[in-house]
Amino acid sequence: MRRALLSLSMVALVACAAASGLMRGDTNSIVSGVAESTGTVVGLTQDLSKCDQIGAAEVTFDEERTIGGAVALNWVQLGGGLLVDVPTGDAAALANPKALRIQDTPRNQLHKYLNVVGKNLASRSTRPTLQWTFGVLDSEVVNAVSAPGGYVFVTRGLLKRVSNEAALAGVLSHEIAHVTRKDAFAIYQKTKVDQCKSLAYAKAGQKEGAAVLRSYTPGFINQAYAALQAFSGGALDLNAAANNALLTLFSDEFVHRYLEGGYARDQEIQADATGLEITVASGYSPRGFVDFIGALPPGQNFFAHHPAPSDRVASMKLLLGKTRMASMSSPAPGSPFSPFNQDVSQLPLLPLHDELAAAR
Repeated sequence: MRRALLSLSMVALVACAAASGLMRGDTNSIVSGVAESTGTVVGLTQDLSKCDQIGAAEVTFDEERTIGGAVALNWVQLGGGLLVDVPTGDAAALANPKALRIQDTPRNQLHKYLNVVGKNLASRSTRPTLQWTFGVLDSEVVNAVSAPGGYVFVTRGLLKRVSNEAALAGVLSHEIAHVTRKDAFAIYQKTKVDQCKSLAYAKAGQKEGAAVLRSYTPGFINQAYAALQAFSGGALDLNAAANNALLTLFSDEFVHRYLEGGYARDQEIQADATGLEITVASGYSPRGFVDFIGALPPGQNFFAHHPAPSDRVASMKLLLGKTRMASMSSPAPGSPFSPFNQDVSQLPLLPLHDELAAAR
């Protein structure tokens, strides 16, 4: 059916080109018009097929980390920058960042503390070997965000509302869960296909495709299209310099879509559940996170795009209730280990460290 439609499209283009040439009475115009039109259709079809291949291909770890780094940079820019004191030095010193001395300032102590807590939690997740990176965004908005590849950020505004380390652990574990579950991949893969096809349509002269990419320069679009033409199947190496324009095209739109829509409701509820498992497995009381979410005032845009705090609390309490009943009976032989197979009421909330004062 698809091939038949393509053939009909070619016939229509050929007829239009021929009519244009006949009106001018120029046989050469007829021939060149037919060839150009046919070539456009064939080229567009090939490009669209490549876009489908790019979208269907499994996201490799290198691609995840590359796109995650681009997304994380966007989060930092949109969130007012990182709450850290950057080391200074001359050109020679800056050329070797590992040799720079990190000042022991309150902000840097906060950064270190957050990474100690976060990496401890991540080590109990299903992806402990990721290069996990945690940071504080200098924003008063109450929110926490993550990016593929192991990037997790909380805002200064959120830290002001945290009253114990168990609550902080729950927040971080929720974002860790989004990364380990690869929740962003569904948004990202659809973004790749949509942006790639807009690029293909734009190069074929269709106004709709050009309108989607109007914020980019012609030179940038040409670079991205050259990368698309060079794609020959398999995994897309976004680490390659030749694909930088495609990386930018994908990551810009991915951040926009994530900001506008966030994750689906069931993804957020499941991230709460997985986050509680990580929290409990790390030795924290689940009550810290549940109470923290429950204390958020409704209707004030805290945790944008998340379900209502009351819905999240209800789901988590239901989960904890079920697991409490299960923990009271001996687990069946061969049943998978669950961190809830213990009396979680005995787990501590733990006080916050003094380092958190830098965010207040």
